[in-house]
Amino acid sequence: MELYTKVLGDPNYRNDQLQVDEEMSMMLTQIETLLFTTKGDVMGSEGFGMNLEDYVYSFMYNDSMIKGVISGGIKEHIPLSNKYPVKVDVEFTSETERNVVYVSISIDNKYGIGLYI
Repeated sequence: MELYTKVLGDPNYRNDQLQVDEEMSMMLTQIETLLFTTKGDVMGSEGFGMNLEDYVYSFMYNDSMIKGVISGGIKEHIPLSNKYPVKVDVEFTSETERNVVYVSISIDNKYGIGLYI
């Protein structure tokens, strides 16, 4: 069981739901939490979190290295990733004001999470 963390404006938001029992919803929530948590913010689990901006703005990492960091974090911290196949894609692009990194995560070829940094 996971707490329901969607807020008004999120796709498929429900104001009458307090918990999530469905595995796919739990997995999506866990991945989002992992991606947007800074390492060291979770007491007792200092390795939990991604610090994605640190990787993106460091000149030492390329798209395949960031993909490996995200994939490794999912395998280590999201137990349901052993049950459902997870595919991570990372792409650097040049924009007019700054470079942008697109991250696309697909789960079981049905569900996805996308973000840009």
